[in-house]
Amino acid sequence: MLEEVPFVVNSHVFPSILKACSRIIGISEGTQIHGSAIKLNTVADPYVQNGLIQMYSKCEKLFDARCLFDNMSDKTVVSWNTIITCYAELGRWDDVKNLFWSMVELSFSAPNSITLVKMISACTKSGDFEEGKWVHGYIEENGIGLSLNLGNSLMNMYAKIGEMSEAHRLFDQMFEQDVVSWTTLVSGYAGLGCLGPARELFDRMQCRSLECDDCWLRLQRLVLGVKPDKAIVSVLAACVGLEDLFTARVIHGYVCKGRTDWTNDLINSFIGIYTKCGSMDSAELLFKRMPIRNEIKCTSVMVGYAKCGAKEVALEMFNKMPYKDVVSWNALIAVFNQCNYFNESLSIFLEMLKAKVSPNNVTLISMLSACARVGALELGKWIHAYIGRNNIEMDNYLVSSLVDMYAKCGSIELAVQVFDKMHDKDLLTWSIMIGGLAMHGHGKLALELFEEMPEDGVKPDGITFIGVLSACSHAGLVNERRHYFDLMTQVYNLSPETEHYSCMVDLLGRRGLLREAKDFIDNIPRTSNGKSVWGALLGASRVHGNVELAKYTANQLLDVDPSSSGGYVLLSNVYADSSNWDDVGKVRILMKSKGISKLPGCSSIELHGVVHEFFVGDNCHPQCEQIYMMLNELEREIRWTDGEYKY
Repeated sequence: MLEEVPFVVNSHVFPSILKACSRIIGISEGTQIHGSAIKLNTVADPYVQNGLIQMYSKCEKLFDARCLFDNMSDKTVVSWNTIITCYAELGRWDDVKNLFWSMVELSFSAPNSITLVKMISACTKSGDFEEGKWVHGYIEENGIGLSLNLGNSLMNMYAKIGEMSEAHRLFDQMFEQDVVSWTTLVSGYAGLGCLGPARELFDRMQCRSLECDDCWLRLQRLVLGVKPDKAIVSVLAACVGLEDLFTARVIHGYVCKGRTDWTNDLINSFIGIYTKCGSMDSAELLFKRMPIRNEIKCTSVMVGYAKCGAKEVALEMFNKMPYKDVVSWNALIAVFNQCNYFNESLSIFLEMLKAKVSPNNVTLISMLSACARVGALELGKWIHAYIGRNNIEMDNYLVSSLVDMYAKCGSIELAVQVFDKMHDKDLLTWSIMIGGLAMHGHGKLALELFEEMPEDGVKPDGITFIGVLSACSHAGLVNERRHYFDLMTQVYNLSPETEHYSCMVDLLGRRGLLREAKDFIDNIPRTSNGKSVWGALLGASRVHGNVELAKYTANQLLDVDPSSSGGYVLLSNVYADSSNWDDVGKVRILMKSKGISKLPGCSSIELHGVVHEFFVGDNCHPQCEQIYMMLNELEREIRWTDGEYKY
């Protein structure tokens, strides 16, 4: 074929022709050219051999490519790179690494930057990071300079394993950085939750105007395959963690100017930050421009509306979803629980059952949590029975939720029964049971249970000790509280938090040891004497009628939380108990001037599986008239004692 062309075919022509064959995957033409090279006695030329290897590889004839390579008498660095690239493009990382080590040990040609990039990529893709670090050591020992691609490959490897200090050091060593360099570093920090450094790097990118050169970016995308939206997605992830709506809007403006393409990943990221920050108009606008709206994005926007308090809009959006799977139902129930819409969660669960959607463990855990919060014991029992009827696997989370529900709904006996039947109790279950016993006033039983934990091989944590100290408080065990506090700090090396200090103050306050309680607060770190600590002392001061200490404590509480209605109300009650009506009036005027109002008291009762809530002064219940008539009748009967009416 080539023997008949009217010009001289030399070794430099063959690679070009072979490359053309590779692009059209013309294996028959390629083999003919191979035959022509043999006839023209140019097949031994390294340029021709490298071209043939590449052609066979592109045409998926790796065996032929490898045979050619193995039979080469003079393997240059280009030859090694060609065969290594062939294996890398097919994702055969072990072969890439074996060839690299053969090159290092057997060849007179030392690996160059291209070889090392392929090797580092192979180590990263195969998860063999220790070998990748060894290659990095080889680079430094042999004084090989960090080219742009080599530096980026090493940075990417270290970012993948979370060693951002090393990735950042490499970044600073590089003579030049491109969008890949910056994106790798930003993505690495954002992925580890190090949002401050990620944001700082993005700001530096803007100062360098790296994103703003449209022509340069297009060139990067064409030549290097760089996607600039990846950097933006990483920074938006950082914005979500920081709830930085301002930066998100700046980036949104940048994208709207056509600086980069709108991709689904980019839209998803913007929806995430807007829903997190409560900017639902922007989130919905972006949601509507998505070419494909799947259930996941519908659920994300719906959850955002619920978190912003727009539960009606969230429900409307949910009802309009064409397909609702168990994940969608779970998301709505979970977010309503998070927003304290517990009765609505119960209603949604019943609708889910009517829709013939089978709840899974996640659903049941969420529902048991809702039952615990509103005291829906009967529904909680029904869920327990449902689990048994349907042979649902009782994992530790589900069992712990049952124990928690029974304890918080006032049925500590059933909580103990579920706990005792559990074979493999974990830390969560132990902590819930101890806390439940403490809450019901069974302090000594809670402490006995705590002593059994080490025998079961379970090590207590801070939450466990909240239950233990609470048990001491409810049982009035003043002497034991110091023992358990020291056990927590000195034996288990746990740092006390505000909740632990609150339990200690509450215990001392219940026993009337107000001065000791105040001294205890004075000796704890200032960062830990929060609202609950001062609230415990204020409540104790009121119970024991110590007006001066109550005034001092109330001022401390309001310094910590100026918007706390509870602090003002407790102080007002202290004054009222001592008939100091002038000061009661002053407190109420102060509350009014600050726009602080007391939340109305709320009680709930479960009847036939439905939880009814009653607020102070509320007339919204559909049976309100009958309820108040019954209350008035009960009040009259209570006051009518021994044949006379008592006012």
